[in-house]
Amino acid sequence: MSQLGSRGRLWLQSPTGGPPPIFLPSDGQALVLGRGPLTQVTDRKCSRNQVELIADPESRTVAVKQLGVNPSTVGVQELKPGLSGSLSLGDVLYLVNGLYPLTLRWEELSTSGSQPDAPPDTPGDPEEGEDTEPQKKRVRKSSLGWESLKKLLVFTASGVKPQGKVAAFDLDGTLITTRSGKVFPTSPSDWRILYPEIPKKLQELAAEGYKVLVATHAGLNRKPVSGMWDHLQEQANEGIPISVEDSVFVGDAAGRLANWAPGRKKKDFSCADRLFALNVGLPFATPEEFFLKWPAARFELPAFDPRTISSAGPLYLPESSSLLSPNPEVVVAVGFPGAGKSTFIQEHLVSAGYVHVNRDTLGSWQRCVSSCQAALRQGKRVVIDNTNPDVPSRARYIQCAKDAGVPCRCFNFCATIEQARHNNRFREMTDPSHAPVSDMVMFSYRFGGSGVLEGVGEVGYRASHPHPAGSSLSRPHWLKASWRSLRFHSGYRSIWTRHCSDCTASFPRAEPSINTGATLCTAILLGLWEAKQVPRHPALSLGFQVGSCVSGILGLGA
Repeated sequence: MSQLGSRGRLWLQSPTGGPPPIFLPSDGQALVLGRGPLTQVTDRKCSRNQVELIADPESRTVAVKQLGVNPSTVGVQELKPGLSGSLSLGDVLYLVNGLYPLTLRWEELSTSGSQPDAPPDTPGDPEEGEDTEPQKKRVRKSSLGWESLKKLLVFTASGVKPQGKVAAFDLDGTLITTRSGKVFPTSPSDWRILYPEIPKKLQELAAEGYKVLVATHAGLNRKPVSGMWDHLQEQANEGIPISVEDSVFVGDAAGRLANWAPGRKKKDFSCADRLFALNVGLPFATPEEFFLKWPAARFELPAFDPRTISSAGPLYLPESSSLLSPNPEVVVAVGFPGAGKSTFIQEHLVSAGYVHVNRDTLGSWQRCVSSCQAALRQGKRVVIDNTNPDVPSRARYIQCAKDAGVPCRCFNFCATIEQARHNNRFREMTDPSHAPVSDMVMFSYRFGGSGVLEGVGEVGYRASHPHPAGSSLSRPHWLKASWRSLRFHSGYRSIWTRHCSDCTASFPRAEPSINTGATLCTAILLGLWEAKQVPRHPALSLGFQVGSCVSGILGLGA
């Protein structure tokens, strides 16, 4: 065996939380992988003898032969029974149907201070005099191949360089489309380049010094949330600042109206790409405007625009009213989930001594009524922190006040359903203590009644403010709701949100090979990470082979 081979060994890396490293024989012996304890795959569609692997340490490649009935994928090549492919360092083997990724890695064994018996990437003791500055403050350089970085799956190929300007693109409907003409692909090979002008344009961008970013798929960082761009600026450009003004984002989810161009009868399915550009501050264009030089089409932004909401203004209306009462009373809050009821009540009423009655905490309206009655018997002030949308739900607490001989007031939190949905999305992203509220629940509320006619002595109106007290947020953003709950830290943020029930595509597919003859820098693919498996979306195959450089980042969902 050559000296090169004797210095290291090839191994397969699973995503974070997956099985331990799989080391490949260095003597030319075949290793058969499939369903079983070595891969921890239990999927019945994966054969126990799914693929045969023969490692070549000299060339640092692995020959892969398909044995199972269902297809495996080697890099961007889908294999059928009896066919073979080859893995190079950084390539990914998907065991079956685009699932259960294994990335080929190389471990050096003869370097100073190495630990041959330790798992790969085991950190050694820092050498004397080594810089002990926290890692987050160092300029980070990506490793070649795939990396799993918390919520991101990052691919970096040789030749990737930092750049001061970025040409960013959505993938489906912007760079590629289905060959079948259907909305969703019908097979792994059901794709084609959207417009013939695209490869040449990408080549021109490379020559002009752009870093190319491809943003697609679902997950925590789903557009228009700016997490993908934040990662690029903070960790994936080697500390080189990016000029937003000199960069651009291109996408087909632009909020265009029906019949926006001749022969284009359907309106855009969303406005997420345009909102992403607004959130980041990037100039925006649709693929037709950017590649074909079509004139700009008319578009509409969502009904709720967080940029129009000001944190200034009165805390409540009418301002002549007293927010607090020195005597026992019942305050009934009314408003959508996410309208700001709990934040306002905790900051201004509970902090002043009001007893907090909340169905989420107590579990039922019956317990809420009992808790209200008990507090009134003790001569305390009570605030009912529920949605209380209709006359019957409010009547329970009005009756409690009548029975105790105390006044009752209604605080109406007047956020619209669009703003409440926006706030709920941000709350799901930032505060794990809150359970997510689905659109089905939001649209089920029918607020009615006049308050005073129900026996309420006074009706106050709480103005809608997007930022909580002490918020460090400096500008409005748009968010996008997703089909699963996402988590982060508290407060309402004024950022765009899209509300829909999205899910991933049903299978992977080989991506287009765009040979521009130039080295483009970075493609960033954002997506949803399922436990121990990669989402079944074509972007995962990372098929933008641009010259000698292919790199990407895939966003992982919570």
